[in-house]
Amino acid sequence: MNSGDQFHPPPPNDFEAFFEMYYAECRARIPGIQAIAAKWKFEDLLPGMSDFDTRFIMQDGMTVQDWCDMSTAVGDVHLDLCQRYPHWARNLEHLPGINLTWSEVTDAVSYYPEYPQWTFYRTEQPDRLAALEQYLADRPWDEKDEYFHLSKFCLYYGRYDRKIDPPVNLGPFESKYPLHSRFMHYFCPPLQSALSILTKRPVRGKMEAVRLAREMFPDQNIFVEMLDVVERHYAVPELYKEPQLTDLEDRLEEALLFLRDTLSQSITLIPGAHDKSMDEWKASLKEVMISPLMRAFGAARFSRLMKGRLRFYAAAPSHFDSTWPIRNELMRLKTNFFDTPARVYCEITTGTSPEDPTIILPWIYPGILDDEEFRCTEEFIRLLSDNYETGDQRRTASAIADVFDGFYSAQDKIIAAIREQSEKKAEPCT
Repeated sequence: MNSGDQFHPPPPNDFEAFFEMYYAECRARIPGIQAIAAKWKFEDLLPGMSDFDTRFIMQDGMTVQDWCDMSTAVGDVHLDLCQRYPHWARNLEHLPGINLTWSEVTDAVSYYPEYPQWTFYRTEQPDRLAALEQYLADRPWDEKDEYFHLSKFCLYYGRYDRKIDPPVNLGPFESKYPLHSRFMHYFCPPLQSALSILTKRPVRGKMEAVRLAREMFPDQNIFVEMLDVVERHYAVPELYKEPQLTDLEDRLEEALLFLRDTLSQSITLIPGAHDKSMDEWKASLKEVMISPLMRAFGAARFSRLMKGRLRFYAAAPSHFDSTWPIRNELMRLKTNFFDTPARVYCEITTGTSPEDPTIILPWIYPGILDDEEFRCTEEFIRLLSDNYETGDQRRTASAIADVFDGFYSAQDKIIAAIREQSEKKAEPCT
């Protein structure tokens, strides 16, 4: 901050009006949408600061083409609303992440421990939603949950990286982002996961996690401080100056170290965790046996609406800054959407994990992939293997979107083959 003391007052909380309109606009184009959810709790949506991490539940029987058509339509909704309501640029920053049918979200084989951390806001199927929420509430804590939350804790553990989370589409609230990023984006996620492991239940909300931590660890003053700062909508000018900002980062890092020491007494996946370094924790997690299907899904889980996301970013109006969002997606698309599923396919079919996952292409074309799927997959890989300059990012995003339907169809077949092979290997001998 330049002045260090001036902050824009928080705007009215219009998140409910936003998701009401967003849900209606999306359903008008895609009637198969039957419920809308978002990560965390409503109180965690801080006006002017938060985006809306949407999740859609769809009618059963969705085909690959249905998902591709939906991706285009939802991208069009984002573009339309962004043009009509410029002040919602932050809310509209992401198309929905994980999107599932009713049957998929209750599939025990592919259960993903993020589901209990969703809050559902609207549905066309209240009885089915009630049954789904009861299913998630009744599901006992198990190794899948511990692995998910321990992996997240390890991912976020450490000192805050000042280069990792630039402010985007925040308008007059950008001056408050240094604290929002540190607290809500990079401290609350590992805190939630640590408390989930310690209590053996999913902790849904970020502020819920801070209050719970205050109760469980009354000697740790950082949790009281966080509640106060968020309550003041980050208008705490002294924390933005040096050395106070560095001191805050010290306190957050020390709290993570405290949580790590506390967790080391409770986790089951890392024997002798208390005497091991964090690098050893991460190495131990790599040895945990995770089903091939879940490894593939964990990497590719955002693929269904990615075409629409890229089209929206490529065509976004001038008031919407899409430069960093595009760069962020381009950095991870190939690894998550092709490399990891391809390696998992190799492992389950040949027992090997190739350094170059494109080795699978001659094995699955012809045979599994048709001509168009093969062409689009090759082009997807080529576009993401090139070095792209900042000025080319919108063009690259648009080019990837143009081949994404065929690529997604190929990816769907690869993951279906992984599921089929997994089920065969799990069949009992007779």
